[in-house]
Amino acid sequence: MLRRAGRLRSSARRVRPWREWTLRTRMVVAIATLAAIGIVVTDVAGMLLLRGQLIHRIDAQLQGEQRLLSRNGLNRNAVPPARRGPFGPDARFLGYHADGTPVAKPSADDPDLGGFTALKAHAGTDPYTVNSWRVMVTYLPDTAFGPGYLVSAVSLADVQSTEDELLLIDVPVSALVLVLIGFAAATVVRIGLRPLTRMEQTAAEIAAGNLHHVALEPDRPGGARLSRVDDADPHTESGRLGTALNGMLGQIESALAARTASEQRLRQFLADASHELRTPLTSIQGFAELYRRGGAPPGPALDEAMGRIESEVSRMRLLVGDLLLLARVDEERPLEQHPVDLLEVAADAVRDAHVRVPTRFVGLGALDDSYDTFEPVTVLGDEPRLRQVVTNLVANALAHTPDDARVEVRVGRPLSQLDASDWSGSARLTPRHDPDQSSDPPVAAVGAALPPGEPVAALEVVDTGPGMSPEDARRAFERLYRADPSRVRHQPGAHGGAGLGLSIVAAIVQAHGGRVELWTAPGEGARFRVLLPAQPDPDDEPIAEDDPATGAEPITEAEPIAGAEPGPGDEPAPGDETVAAEAEPGASPELQGSSEQI
Repeated sequence: MLRRAGRLRSSARRVRPWREWTLRTRMVVAIATLAAIGIVVTDVAGMLLLRGQLIHRIDAQLQGEQRLLSRNGLNRNAVPPARRGPFGPDARFLGYHADGTPVAKPSADDPDLGGFTALKAHAGTDPYTVNSWRVMVTYLPDTAFGPGYLVSAVSLADVQSTEDELLLIDVPVSALVLVLIGFAAATVVRIGLRPLTRMEQTAAEIAAGNLHHVALEPDRPGGARLSRVDDADPHTESGRLGTALNGMLGQIESALAARTASEQRLRQFLADASHELRTPLTSIQGFAELYRRGGAPPGPALDEAMGRIESEVSRMRLLVGDLLLLARVDEERPLEQHPVDLLEVAADAVRDAHVRVPTRFVGLGALDDSYDTFEPVTVLGDEPRLRQVVTNLVANALAHTPDDARVEVRVGRPLSQLDASDWSGSARLTPRHDPDQSSDPPVAAVGAALPPGEPVAALEVVDTGPGMSPEDARRAFERLYRADPSRVRHQPGAHGGAGLGLSIVAAIVQAHGGRVELWTAPGEGARFRVLLPAQPDPDDEPIAEDDPATGAEPITEAEPIAGAEPGPGDEPAPGDETVAAEAEPGASPELQGSSEQI
């Protein structure tokens, strides 16, 4: 007995509270309970309505019989003829004298209708129920035995029998309907919660790190696409939840794709950097072994070997410096923010180019040749880094164009952001606004578009060289990418760059919140355009080409600045070593260092 009681208590403890039930179970139980309550209420209301209708019909018959007997009167035997009425053997008609004595002798099967006092009190009223009998009392002032009372009673046994039969039908039918409603509710709830079930399974698999069910898509970054919730209708609760889950999965997918792409870029970057560092190290090792074995005795041979070692060390130092610069930019360290005049930066870059490569044409021009003055353009940024941007672009143009090619640096402020984003043209230096090509999109671009309506500063480096193929142009800003290293390495004394110059340009410009765009085509030259947020400075006046008041020497548009000597402010800033090598007699006119890109 005690063991059984313990089992009952254990079973009671195992019953979980309502809040711990599953949503499907709670919904089915709630629907079944509401359905049961509705069925019971309906059955009870039906029974009461049927009983009322049956009793109402009996009352109408009683009233009609009473009126008939009142007109015909009562005989001294208290009218058993009334039993011939419509009620059959379940009807009773009794007569009473005014003093309450029965007119006829009571029989054993007469119903108990209460005392005469109670009957007399209901005389002339509507029928009422006494002990399962429907009773109606009428006062008759003139009968064969004097004034008296007529009592009519009809048994309600038929009404009760009808109710019992209906109850026997209602109970099983209601139970069957309740079971069917339960099954239907379970089915509907299961179908309705099917999206939630799929969401639960998908979220559980992703939370567990099981991503083996993803659908492969070769053309997608990362090669895979996480599952999505189908039929995410925003008009339903589950649909809105599915939409939110799809958005979350999209963010996870983007993060996974970005991580995969970053890992791939990192592996490729490390492989390329290792290859670039291995080349000068191999050269240094070779010359060192040559000297150790006595193959380079003191004299010109030894001097040449030491010079090559120094050159390779310089090349390796530049590569390491560029990699360090890119790493610092990737760390998103805050840049120094000072007003920088892009026109001054461009002019210094042109002067430096003429000092280093005096045989090349490098000109300075305005962004729009409809102006006859140079308009100062001021941006807020890190001046040494911005100087390196211009230096790398000019060095890249000089390193990849023949000696007779023209290079021009243009600075200006577009009229609007739309002009800065949509104006383009051929890389040819004439004319700058080409209507036929004004709608051409850039072949390659790095950085987000600048906010519309904000002042924009533009700097362009345009050359008339051989240009690039679309495939090479799209990869021009990738780190350590070179389309044809032999184009600069074939000349004596020249060193091919590591393919980091344009990557540095893109990284610095993006760190300043700007954008770099490239237009090029085979045989059409190249146009690199840098867009930066400009400082609004409405008080600045354009610098006239020949201002007698100031005595300033004019800078002729698109003309080389020849014979310029670098002043104290023209010394290379930190990180500008990419074009800091001096041109030696007999050396290649191409620029030294890692500013080469492709």
